[in-house]
Amino acid sequence: MEDIIGEVEEELGELFPPRPGGLVDRHRKRKAAEAAARENGTDTATMETGRNKVKAVRVSVEAANLAGSGCVVLGPGNLWQQLLPRDQNRRSAVILAVDNDVYVTADQGMALNVAGSASGTGAFYLPAGIAIPVDSQAQLYVACTTTATNSRVSVLISRDSA
Repeated sequence: MEDIIGEVEEELGELFPPRPGGLVDRHRKRKAAEAAARENGTDTATMETGRNKVKAVRVSVEAANLAGSGCVVLGPGNLWQQLLPRDQNRRSAVILAVDNDVYVTADQGMALNVAGSASGTGAFYLPAGIAIPVDSQAQLYVACTTTATNSRVSVLISRDSA
């Protein structure tokens, strides 16, 4: 089957020769160069970005070298609170609503608006008992959905040293 395909490509190549420097010509040259590199054993992974070829660099992810934790308690006298400040060195965090559902938002005004209500719109609704990862360096606020009981929110933070 491959022989037939090869013969058809040769015939078509003779009938419709590619324009020098055109897309077909560049594609064929690149494929030929890759095949030659594989045969010589010098094949390296490359990515094409525009007209430049960049060698792919293998990396290994290292664990963060600092950790932190915290717990905020929301209640009738404290309807919302900043959970995570803006942190350039924070790699990730995990947020867990322990007792009651809470709202998570990046905006202090939004936290104030949805605090104490069960139907807040525009904020992230986090059910109790479900941990969510946060891969952001932005500040985050939490607001309670109920004022009947206290709502604990725990956070575990992974940071790089400065």
